[in-house]
Formats: sequence, C-alpha cells, structure tokens
Amino acid sequence: MTEKSQDESVETLADAKDPGAETENSAASTEDSSAADHAAEPIASARKPAPAPARESRAADASASPEPPSPSAPSAPSEPSAPSESSAPSKPSRPSVRWSRPTPARPTPSKTDVPNTDLSSFFDDLDAKFLGAARRVGAAFRRPPAPEQPSPEGQPSSQLGRNGRHTTGQPPSAPTENVDSAPFAFVHPAPGTESSPLSLPRPRRGLDEQRQREVILEKAAAIEAATAWNQQPTDRELLESADDEEDLFTYIPPYNMPSRDPDPAPVRSDLYRQLFVTTGALAALASLVWMFGLVPASPAILGGNGLDELAGGWYSGGQALLSPNANFYWLWPIIVLGLLAHAVHQWTTTQISTPRQRRSGWQVGSASLFMLLWTFAVHQDMLTLAALASLAAALALIDAIRQFTFRTARTGMERRFSDTTTGLFTGWAMVAAMSSLSIWLTAMGWRVPGIPAVLWALLGLGICIWAAAYYAMTERGRIAVALGMGWGMFWLIFPRLLSEVTSVWVAISAAMGAFVVILATESRRHKINHAERRAAMGRPVEDII
Repeated sequence: MTEKSQDESVETLADAKDPGAETENSAASTEDSSAADHAAEPIASARKPAPAPARESRAADASASPEPPSPSAPSAPSEPSAPSESSAPSKPSRPSVRWSRPTPARPTPSKTDVPNTDLSSFFDDLDAKFLGAARRVGAAFRRPPAPEQPSPEGQPSSQLGRNGRHTTGQPPSAPTENVDSAPFAFVHPAPGTESSPLSLPRPRRGLDEQRQREVILEKAAAIEAATAWNQQPTDRELLESADDEEDLFTYIPPYNMPSRDPDPAPVRSDLYRQLFVTTGALAALASLVWMFGLVPASPAILGGNGLDELAGGWYSGGQALLSPNANFYWLWPIIVLGLLAHAVHQWTTTQISTPRQRRSGWQVGSASLFMLLWTFAVHQDMLTLAALASLAAALALIDAIRQFTFRTARTGMERRFSDTTTGLFTGWAMVAAMSSLSIWLTAMGWRVPGIPAVLWALLGLGICIWAAAYYAMTERGRIAVALGMGWGMFWLIFPRLLSEVTSVWVAISAAMGAFVVILATESRRHKINHAERRAAMGRPVEDII
C-alpha cells in the first residue's frame, strides 16, 4: 500500500470513529494562536521518518484530545488506525492530524456603524471635489510650454523662471511644492533662486507683461465699442424729453453759451470794418440832422409837418393801410445814439478782432447807410428808392441778429452796446419796411381783382409780426426787438381808427400782434432766468421750450 492510500484510510477511520466531533464545546473554537503553534511542532516532526511505536503513541494522544471543529469542513480528521504488521515501519508518512484555524463569525453591524450617506457626507469633501474640478479645467486650457530657442555660442542660455523673470546661466531649480495642488499657492523656492512670493496660475504665468497689456487693451476697446453702440439713441428718444430723475437736475440752456476762446490776431480787414461801422454811425447821425430840418431848404420830419409835404404826403399815415403816424419816427434819435455808442465800442481792445463783431459790423453799418438813403429818397419824392432802402436795411439787421444768436455776448457791456442797439433798430426797421412797401404799392395803384386791400394789409401785417416774434425769441429773449416792433404797431393803431383810411381789423391785429410778441419774449426771458436760478440752487429744472 502506498503512502497516499495509507493517509486516506487513516482519515476515513477517523471519520467513522469520531462522528460527533462537530458538536464539541465552542471553547475549542476560541483556542488562541499558542495552541496552533504547539500543534505545528508534531506536524513538522511527523514529516520525518520515525519508528511505528512512537507514531502510534502520538496518534493515541491526539485521539484523546478534543479536536476543534471547523466550520469550513463538514467533518474533521480523527485518529488514524494502527499500521498493519506487513507495512514497512521505516517509511515516512504525513501527519495524521491537520490543524486549521476556525473562520471567525461575521459580526452583526449595529445602527451606529452604518456609514453616513446623507448630505453631510457630500459637503464634507465638497472642497476636495471643487479643487479637483478646478485642476482638470485648468489642465484643459493650459498652454503647452514654448520650445526653447537655441542660444548662440559663447552666450549663456536665458531661461524664463516660474515667476516670469529671466535667469541667465542658472539651471532651473526643481519645484519644492506641487503648484497644481491649489489655484493660488505660495511656493517656497530653492535656496539661491529668485522667485516672487505669489505663484499665479499656470495660464497667467505663461503670459508676459506685454501680452497682458495687449489683451487688456483689446477687451477695453471691445467693451467701449459695444457700450457706445448699445447706448446710441434712436430717433424717437431724441424727440422725446427725458423724464428720469437725473435729467430733472440737469440744466441745458436753449441758446449757445458764450465762447471763452481768445480772439484771433487783428488783421487789416478789422480796421476796415471799424471804419465802415463808424461811417455808418455818422451817416445815421446825418440822417437824424436832416430829419430835424437842419439842412437848408428841407422841411423837418421830426418836430414839424414835413411828412405832409414830402413825397405827396404818403408817409403822413392817412393814405395807406399800413403807414404809421409821424410820431413813429421819434424812435430814430434813440437808435442813432445807440449806433454812435456801438461805433465807439468797436474800437475797444476787446472788440477789435472778435468774431462776433466781424460778422455783424458790416450789416449794422450797411443798415445805417440805407437809412440815410431812405431820408434822401423821401426828400426827393422817390418812393421806389425809399421802399428798396427800407427793405434792405431791415434784411441787413435781421442777418446781424442771426450772427448775434450764433455767438452769444460774453459781457454785459457787449450785450448793451451791440445786442440792445441792433435789436431796437431791427424791430423798428421791420415796421418801417412794411410801411414803405404798403405806401409804394398803394401809390403805384396795384390792385388784385376780387381781393380787398384789407386782406393784403392783414397778410403783410402777419408777416411782420411773425418775423419780429421769431427773432425776438432767440437767445435769452431779445426784448429790444419786441419793443421796437411794438412801438411801430402802437402808432399804427390810431391812424386806422381816426384817419380817412380806417380799418378796425388792421388796428386790432396790430394791437394784438404787439402784445403777443412782447408777452412771448418776456415769458421766455422769465423761464430761462427761473431755470438758471433753480439750477444754481440744486433744484429740479423744468423743461424750456
């Protein structure tokens, strides 16, 4: 019988002899590791050849001791039977007992040992998850390192350190800390190397200072262009008045503000203009002297009945619907005094080369010369020339008012000597031009069949009132223009009610026209002054039309 078959017979006999080994006390199952160590010694010695009597005694001792049950196997090996006499006692055999550690029982988990799976466990490692995601995103956008340029022979290689500085002739030092572990971390450089205390993210470290400036400038230009395009007002927004709270405190004057720019250098044309304005003022003075009858063989228009004798009596106010009374010309002496003061003001150092006087001086001087021409035409009974001269004077003065509107007076003295004098002259010249045209058309016998003369008179009166109101509402409100026109309209009322040529409609229209123009001009002046005072005190400003 071979050694393998002998071992199998011993295990079989042990199973038949000791069938209740599985019901042993559980104390044998809790035997410590020392018993296992003692049991390993007979197993090791059993592998060596030994005489049969010793093997039998050891088998008997093993059968006397209780065998620990094994939960993994249904049955444990028992004492082997004695070898037969025919078997050779000198052959070695395997140990008859196989010791094994019992499998410990699985402990029953308690409620306190159950892992926490609620939201608290999620927030415990939320920062770690966030940092990991940030590192992955940064790695996706990280630029690859630029290839190193070969340095020329004889020159040390220049390297760009982690802090963005160039180090010449120094080998790159190994990083002492993982920079990618946190987006912003302080890196302690190796001794002998120069580094900034703050280690920026790798994409930002890869850009030099020039590239950063270019990127910032490009973004700023794009934002500025988008903002300017988005804030571009539409046509409707330009027409509608803003009613935001901030706009209520913003005062926008309805006229051009005075220019504070220095005057240009004087040129030769400035001298010519000054001489021309002075000549015009002297011509107006000569016209005034002529009207007073100081010229020999000429009846006096002012202080006499010269208009009843000159030009067939057409300017006396009793033959045409739009011819005023002779007292209308008593405003001319005041205008002449203003023109003389204006001519003197032209020679001051502040008015020699100012653009405002350069534009208006020629017109004011021309209007003064045209008034001298009108006086000459009236004394010579030349109605056509008188009508043309008065119309030209009115147009020249209207253009002077336009120039004053474009360039507002800078000082009060300039406003009094230029704007006030010219405005009073303009309003008075409008009525004089209307009167001269009406007299000329009536004297020439111009008639339109089917259209009465009153209708033509109302049409001409309406044009004069509209022109006076339009230019009187410019700048801050030119009350001088309104007063000059109102003076002429006042002396137009009485002839239309008391003379031979009467018209109630013309008288009412003249009175209402003068009242409306003066009232509208004064209303504009009051609104502007009121708005400026409220703006100076920091109060809301009302809209100015």
